[in-house]
Amino acid sequence: MTTPSSAFMGASWLALIAGALTYMAGLWTAQLALSEKGFYGMASLLSLFAAVTVQKNMRDLASIPNR
Repeated sequence: MTTPSSAFMGASWLALIAGALTYMAGLWTAQLALSEKGFYGMASLLSLFAAVTVQKNMRDLASIPNR
């Protein structure tokens, strides 16, 4: 398996951090109830967890021979 370049890793981390900060700023300034802000924040975290989990499962399945 090849490892990604450091430029790709840096761009990926930068995009994740920029997106998370923008999302949090949007939630902070939104005129929503605290429970709604919490709901949207948790939905965002669970979506990130789901994306990472699917990526890891696909990588693991790709490493199984004869698949």
